[in-house]
Amino acid sequence: MRHIKLEKGADGVAVLTLDNAVESMNVVSAEWLDDMNAAIADLRDDESVSGVIIASGKKAFMAGADLKLMVEGYETMSRQDAYGFSQKATAMHRALETMGKPVACAMNGLALGGGFELALACHYRVLADDPRAVVGLPEVNLGLLPGSGGTQRLPRLIGRKKGLDLLLSGRSVAPKEALELGIVDEIAAVDQLVERARQWLATNPAAERIWDVKGYAIPEMRGMIVPEIAMDYSIHVAKVAGKHGYNYPAPAAILSCVFEGLQLPMDKALSVESKYFAKLLTDPVARNIIRTTFISKQAAEKGARRPAGIAKSEVGKLGVLGAGMMGAGIALVAAKAGIDVVLIDRDTATAEKGKSYSEKVFGKAVQRGKMTQDKADATLARIIPTDDFALLDGCDLVVEAVFEDMDIKAETTQKAEAVLPDSAIFATNTSTLPISELAKASKRPEQYIGLHFFSPVDRMGLVEVIMGEQTSDETLAKSLDFIAQIRKTPIV
Repeated sequence: MRHIKLEKGADGVAVLTLDNAVESMNVVSAEWLDDMNAAIADLRDDESVSGVIIASGKKAFMAGADLKLMVEGYETMSRQDAYGFSQKATAMHRALETMGKPVACAMNGLALGGGFELALACHYRVLADDPRAVVGLPEVNLGLLPGSGGTQRLPRLIGRKKGLDLLLSGRSVAPKEALELGIVDEIAAVDQLVERARQWLATNPAAERIWDVKGYAIPEMRGMIVPEIAMDYSIHVAKVAGKHGYNYPAPAAILSCVFEGLQLPMDKALSVESKYFAKLLTDPVARNIIRTTFISKQAAEKGARRPAGIAKSEVGKLGVLGAGMMGAGIALVAAKAGIDVVLIDRDTATAEKGKSYSEKVFGKAVQRGKMTQDKADATLARIIPTDDFALLDGCDLVVEAVFEDMDIKAETTQKAEAVLPDSAIFATNTSTLPISELAKASKRPEQYIGLHFFSPVDRMGLVEVIMGEQTSDETLAKSLDFIAQIRKTPIV
């Protein structure tokens, strides 16, 4: 077994350590599945083993499938092949949770996608008390759905409504919220995880999931003929259609998986999930999302388009012109990156309203345990709302996000450049107006560039970079450095 290590103790507890031999992160692969199946068969048949702990030899617990393999899967797999891949992972998880011995999962770091699906198949989950140790099922953001039990175990574990929230948003959950939701059973210091798992095994020799108990039924899922269930399904379908239209099939497939699967015994429900997973994996939408957002993104993050021979730069002070949704979002991500922000609008009250967006976002992060109150307060203090252009003095970069009108943008450009230092870059967030035409209002068009953020800025990872006819290589390089500084990915 190349990707796992198995140690059996004299106390009857076996520790199965995930440790990918070729990757820095534990990921799902066909070879890893073979290793897991071999280990599970060994543990099941060994009468000296009374319980199992699954741990990780990496800094994180486990991620999902290798994304390059997923794209290759689109190119080479038939729908039946994709169904078979999902079923292989599903069968491994079922073998784990039904082998008749208790299994505790000790998660020392993040557990996402297939990594968290593995944890959900365990009888007990202990998570590191570390804000970086997030858990979740982000597959919807790849145009996919969890393909090895996630759509079935999660809502059975915490309820349909809470389960759907996590599945449809794809959001990651910090330890405190994970414990409150019930998707982990305990949080502990990293160096105590295995011991806490061992203590649980000592007092819990039974190993049966509630959904495998004879006669088990989910009270809230007595069939689609129940009026409130049918209504809830219809409402979710309408919300998904309103948010994504009909060109993004993953959310609708997740809904169908949950509402169909929860009315079936687990094994049949998992087959339903695999069918929907296979349909999505062989659909061009998922392939394009994975390729654009993750694989092509890697080249961009390595600076493949950055002009050579220009020193790296950082923005210490940023001006944002326009405190609407776009400007407020740009101010938020810049402040989170440690940049001082001057947020300007026609009056201070409007600028204050833009800052309040960050206040709301940080407030929710504090409630969910993803940010401390001190950190939120310090980050918020970096944003200065004002109507005074004189405060732009000392800015390294200004991003203009005002109304899409040539005259308004020209006036704003000139007012800003009147106080900006000679070295400052001026960027417009336009998505419709030609950059070279807008640059005519600038007294230094070689330092004028388009940086088109996508809404909502704090959630979307891409920034479109648009060169004008006179935009210099230095301006491009500094703009790409800024995008990296705020942890976004450029599309040049």
